[in-house]
Amino acid sequence: ESEKMYREAYNRAEFYKDLFAHDINNILQNIRSANELRQIFENSSNDERKLIEVGEIITAQVIRGANLVSNIRKSSLLEEFSRKIKPIQFNLLLESAITFIEKMFLERDVRIRVHPFKDKLEIKGNEFILDVFENILINAIKYNKNPTIRIDILINDIKEDGISYVKFQFIDNGLGIQDKRKEIIFQRGQEKLPIEGGMGLGLSLVKKILEIYSGKIRVEDRIKGDYTQGSNFIILIPEATDNN
Repeated sequence: ESEKMYREAYNRAEFYKDLFAHDINNILQNIRSANELRQIFENSSNDERKLIEVGEIITAQVIRGANLVSNIRKSSLLEEFSRKIKPIQFNLLLESAITFIEKMFLERDVRIRVHPFKDKLEIKGNEFILDVFENILINAIKYNKNPTIRIDILINDIKEDGISYVKFQFIDNGLGIQDKRKEIIFQRGQEKLPIEGGMGLGLSLVKKILEIYSGKIRVEDRIKGDYTQGSNFIILIPEATDNN
C-alpha cells in the first residue's frame, strides 16, 4: 500500500513537472519570437498596428505564465485535479487556442478551419483542455514546410464501447509521421528525439491530460497509406451527458 502511494505521489510530481516545464518553455519561446518580430517591424515597417499586436502577444504570455503558476498551485494534487473535471463547453477555449496560435505564428501563412458541428456539445474536462488544443496546433505548424499551412478541425459526437465521446480531428498538411513512430510519439521523453518526420512536441503531456479525462488520442495519415501528405490527430473525450 505504501509503495502504491509513493508511486502515485511520484507520478503526480512528474505530471506537474512536465506541465510546468513544457508550458514555461513555450511561453519563453513565444516572448522571444514576439520580440524578434518587434525588431523586424520597427526596422522595416511603420505599421503601428503590427507593433501593437506584438506587444499584446508579450503581455498575453506574461499573463499566461502567471495563470499557469496559479493553476498548478491550485491543482497540486492529482486527485484534486481529477475532481475539478466538470461539463465544459469547449468552443470558446478552442477559439481562444486558435487566436493565440495565429498570433504566435504571424510570420507564417496559417489557415485553420473549424468545420460546422452540433450546437451545445460539452465534454468532461477542465481548463487544461486549452493545453491540449494549443499543443496539437503548435505541432501541426512547427512540423510543416509548406508555404501555406492548412489545418482542418472536424468535431462530432460518437459512441465507442457504449461510451459517448466528442471526437476531434486535427487534420494538417505537414510532414507527417511514419508508422513506426505513431505509437511512440505519445511517450514521455520522445520530444527530445530528432524532430525529422514530424515528431511531436509535448504530445506526452497531451496524452496525460486526456487520460485524466478518460479520453484517448491517436494519429493517422491524412491520406491513408501515405504519411508524407500530413497527419490526422484524433482525440476522443467523454461527452458530458445526463447518463454518461
